[in-house]
Amino acid sequence: MTMLDRIRSRRTGRALLPLVLLLLALSTVFVFANDRGYFYRPNTNLHHNFVSSEHLAVAVNLSPAHRFLLFHHKTIDWGGKHTYAPYNRFPIGGYVSIKLATLPFEGNKSTQIYAARVLVLLFFAAAAVLAYLSLSRLTSNRWVALTATLLAFSSYYLLYYNDMIAPDGMFDLFGVMLTFHGMVIFMQDGRFRQLLVKTCIALLLGWHVLALVLAFVIFGLAKELLHARSTASSSTPPPPPLCQVKHLIKTLLRSRYLLLGVVALLFSVSVLSFNLANEYFALDAETPLTELPSFESFVTNTGVKSTSSFSLQSRLAWQGFVEGQFARIARAFIPYSLSGYNGWPSNGSAWLQGLPGVVMGVGLSAACLIGLLFTRHRILFATLSAFGFVWALPMRHTTVGHEFEVIWYIGIPLTLFSLILMYIHKRAGSIPVVAVLSIAALLIFATSSFLMSRVGYSAESARIAQAVDEELTNIRKVTDGKLITIPYWDTTRMNLLFNGAVHALDYYLNSNYMRHDDWADHGYLVMSRRIDTEALLTPENQYVFLYDSVPISAVRQSIVPGDPEIASDFAVYLDEYLGRRELRYVKEPCTSHDTQAKFFLHVIPVDQADLPENRKQHGFDNLDFHFINHDLWTYRGCYAYLLLPEYDIAQIITGQFDSSGRIWQGAFDVVQERE
Repeated sequence: MTMLDRIRSRRTGRALLPLVLLLLALSTVFVFANDRGYFYRPNTNLHHNFVSSEHLAVAVNLSPAHRFLLFHHKTIDWGGKHTYAPYNRFPIGGYVSIKLATLPFEGNKSTQIYAARVLVLLFFAAAAVLAYLSLSRLTSNRWVALTATLLAFSSYYLLYYNDMIAPDGMFDLFGVMLTFHGMVIFMQDGRFRQLLVKTCIALLLGWHVLALVLAFVIFGLAKELLHARSTASSSTPPPPPLCQVKHLIKTLLRSRYLLLGVVALLFSVSVLSFNLANEYFALDAETPLTELPSFESFVTNTGVKSTSSFSLQSRLAWQGFVEGQFARIARAFIPYSLSGYNGWPSNGSAWLQGLPGVVMGVGLSAACLIGLLFTRHRILFATLSAFGFVWALPMRHTTVGHEFEVIWYIGIPLTLFSLILMYIHKRAGSIPVVAVLSIAALLIFATSSFLMSRVGYSAESARIAQAVDEELTNIRKVTDGKLITIPYWDTTRMNLLFNGAVHALDYYLNSNYMRHDDWADHGYLVMSRRIDTEALLTPENQYVFLYDSVPISAVRQSIVPGDPEIASDFAVYLDEYLGRRELRYVKEPCTSHDTQAKFFLHVIPVDQADLPENRKQHGFDNLDFHFINHDLWTYRGCYAYLLLPEYDIAQIITGQFDSSGRIWQGAFDVVQERE
């Protein structure tokens, strides 16, 4: 080996070292992902598990037999007709990837869950690598790129949702970073075709790349039009105004930025059209286009149709929404290991909540905007910083209620960290200074990853998760090929059992069951609570129970009877949750009018001494409530849950009223005393 070869080898080794360190840091998310073969994850955000179970059910159902329809379950009526519940909101690419990853483990449900989570983590790692490669080109310093990437990807939101099985999660993030990398290469090397290819690949994985493309097109066209205008104005003599307009129009029509936007729009429309057509024909071409589930989801998420979740209405006002987004940006900047959080963000540092968080978010965003004035890659950094807002503002009806949408503000930390580190490197004039910061960032990421692996997990939760998985697997074996029935009113109990993973049943039971209130004496019944009957087919179960042809009267105990003198708008049930009694108010279907009137709830104890001092003169506890404070909405209806006092209860009187008087009222005795 010559001296020149040795020098080249050393340079190559030094150039690869930051990438090796990045891969080493990213490997920690796999090393610490030691307990993710289940949906059960206590004491954490329910949305994580709900979404994972839902989309995994969609992926495993993907097959030619169903004409590649994306659906999470199907029901069967008494005549044997199958009705699908489509979920064609997202492109098929993410589901195909999940299907391929889980296919080799068919029959082993927990291994399939784990394989899907590992796949999502791979997309997370690939997105981080693409971010690093893009920043390496933009900053011309691999150590700066490494540090900025590790710090930005260390936030709670990236690390918590990096294993959520969903197309609009890490698959979509990978697509965004893939497209941004294509933009960087296009701006620096002029390779436009590869940008088009990367954009189309990204659009097969999710929709968020449209916001990135729109921001890039707007900034790029603005630059070209301003340049064309200044060129025309500087000529001597200046051309007539009409000629200037024609010149601007020609510049616009010849722009590759515009061509990128048109291609992205047409490709996304074709993907969405395929989804809707597939859904339309899978539903036997009987459902009008405007009533297809995916179309209704589109008009709801974009705000064309008002949301049915009243708990979000107050946060949809523009002032509250914008303040909430800036507070999210502030929390997204802080690595998890430095945040002081204890599990979920709301349990963490108080100074990140409310006005201080908003001020911090505004300040960081302003600093990022000012920093763009001092870089020659303004269009690319501006695109990366702005695309989160470009998505969130028009889609606020969906972003306001989904905390994981914070990940789309990742461009702001990536940009600001890069600009700050470039300034430090310029002032220090030494690579080792930035390299030391990179090592610190690596340690921050690794510790954040380790701490995140402990959120919601313990030996006890792992044992319960494994037990639930084994029991559902056994139930699936017993009922293989046979009809499964699940009562609507009990699915909410299943939801609590799985801590948000209500669609786990869709996944475990191959989505072949009925969800009807009149399922008595037909097929098998899956319940999340044990009932007193000899029809139990899985007596060893502790968490999920299987019964054979159980009459409805054995399990459904409505405490508001079907008395024609009681005009009951809601069915009310008495149940147990975590050792305490609770009331459940259920209405399916449900409208906004059903829940606007105030509910009253009066509890009469067995021993009057148990009443609070201010209620003893009345003889009952007044627990009146507004539905908005206890609501849970699904596409089927609306539900409210209220924990009752722990003392022994003799009677409960509940109902609903408004300014015009009583709507309905029911009274019942609590005959079974607490143990």
